Amino acid sequence: MNKGIRMRLMSGAAAAFATGALVLSAAPAHATSASTSVGLPGGNKISINAWHCGFYVTACDWKASTKMSGTSPRKAQWIQNRAELQAHGISVSITISKNPEATLTMKSRSLGEVRWKNTNANISDTYGQMKPGGATTYVSTKSCGSARVTSAINVSEKCAYAGAA
Repeated sequence: MNKGIRMRLMSGAAAAFATGALVLSAAPAHATSASTSVGLPGGNKISINAWHCGFYVTACDWKASTKMSGTSPRKAQWIQNRAELQAHGISVSITISKNPEATLTMKSRSLGEVRWKNTNANISDTYGQMKPGGATTYVSTKSCGSARVTSAINVSEKCAYAGAA
């Protein structure tokens, strides 16, 4: 094969690879999410939501919330969200950021728990970013919510899990 043809083939292959890489990196980040809800006496509802990015290179945004909707009453005495953020794979680790009012407890190198209990409110939401270590195959977000709506209405912890099964 002559040198000119070989150079055109190589530059064409490089252009195709660069285009493929551009398309891959420009692809929309599809989110992974889950939710569950429970009805309350008086017509209110508590919804628990978990969300994290579906595609990441070095970091992945996440959100978790527990929200009460309805007007009877408009606010709970307290409402809490507890999010478990985990990196999955062999010998993995994770670094987690969170909103300032929440607390972060690392349960292991690959599992962190973010918790926020809000008082006289209808929502407790937590958010931040996960930075999984190199051997991570996927990440997951488990959002768990509980509340004391009134002295007579308590909601035990219910969870929603976003991640591979």
